[in-house]
Amino acid sequence: MPRALQILISVALLSTALCAQGKRLWVLRASGEMVEYDRQTFAVKGTVKLPPEAGATPLNASVNNVGQILLVTNMALPIAEEDAAAPHKAWLWNGKTSDGKGWTTIDLGVKREVASTGSNQSVSELAPSVFVSSDGTHLYWFANSARRLQREDFDLSIETTWQAWRTDLSGSEREEIASVKLPDCRCPTGACEETCPVGVVWVPEDGVGDFFLMTQFVAGKTGGVYKASTLYRNDRGKWTGMSLAEPARKVLDAQSSGKLIVEAIPDTGCCGWVNESDDQTIVRKDDKKFTVFDELATYKNPDYDVSFFTAHAKFSPDLDLLAMTITATATVNQTIQLAEQGQANPEESKVIRKSLAELPAVEVKTADDAAKRVAFVPHAALVGWISQNELLIVEDHLLVVYDVKSGGQKKSTVKVEDVGRVFLR
Repeated sequence: MPRALQILISVALLSTALCAQGKRLWVLRASGEMVEYDRQTFAVKGTVKLPPEAGATPLNASVNNVGQILLVTNMALPIAEEDAAAPHKAWLWNGKTSDGKGWTTIDLGVKREVASTGSNQSVSELAPSVFVSSDGTHLYWFANSARRLQREDFDLSIETTWQAWRTDLSGSEREEIASVKLPDCRCPTGACEETCPVGVVWVPEDGVGDFFLMTQFVAGKTGGVYKASTLYRNDRGKWTGMSLAEPARKVLDAQSSGKLIVEAIPDTGCCGWVNESDDQTIVRKDDKKFTVFDELATYKNPDYDVSFFTAHAKFSPDLDLLAMTITATATVNQTIQLAEQGQANPEESKVIRKSLAELPAVEVKTADDAAKRVAFVPHAALVGWISQNELLIVEDHLLVVYDVKSGGQKKSTVKVEDVGRVFLR
């Protein structure tokens, strides 16, 4: 391995480890407060009151390591007329004052304009999404700008341009990052989202740092189609895009400026069926890829309409391990029907029932082609890594620190309604 590359990887690993050591822990309460806890003692460090107009339990909340909180109601195309008329805002907390006065309100700039074009009508739409930067200095914006040609609400064709830009924390001082004109597309079914791609962005959970991913995605009529992916990297202020050899599907985590990616390959089931293919989770490492979860190999469930999959995954600070939440589309007490092409198999049904009794579960494996199991915690959901050997998980609605090496646990008294309301940044 070249010396320069060795140094680059060492620096990346050190940076990741230091970030893990300095992580902060937040829990979103149904009372409309974001509470910060000490991640070692679980003592309350601070409470932030959410703006009342954002709702007590906003659907999209994010936090970065600086402690800034972003609340946003993202929209997707197409935009309904009644939705376009409503106000669309984001709220950003400055990470300092906790009396409810540190919030900035930002207009999202959602637009829907209708004009006549002969016997048809042209609908121009813009639906931006916004993310905070990991260092707390900027907001990053991504949007699909579309011009849809319609006849009596029947889509005929669409022209879409995906855009990326950044602003200051007030939404001003716009700086362009990227713009991609997607192929003009006809809509034979009358709904463009069934046949035409839009740009879908993945960013790290702690905000945009030096990379993000954009995938051209078609929602489809019976299931999503991933067309192509571009990895955007920031090198000393200049953003450049690099096409991936294969499109990224459901990205769960990415590290080392996008050189290391873990993604889930969802089931292709449609039309009421949930188990028509093999759910897998793969790791991409530079030009290589290897499987770390394989539904059929593990659960041997082709005859029954229940799907096992990874809901979340996080690399360890040194990137050697991968922790995953394994869950399923059914519960142990639920009636499970045969798959579309399935045949009754009592032994298979017995194994499925036994597996469902453990889920959701947290599994830790080596992040390599061997994918060796290191730990398994039933009835748990993953939050993230507190240190190289410690995970923060949720068990029975309580936050728990789990030691991967010893199997020891330290239970807290911090109750959470859902793992999605816990932020370890």
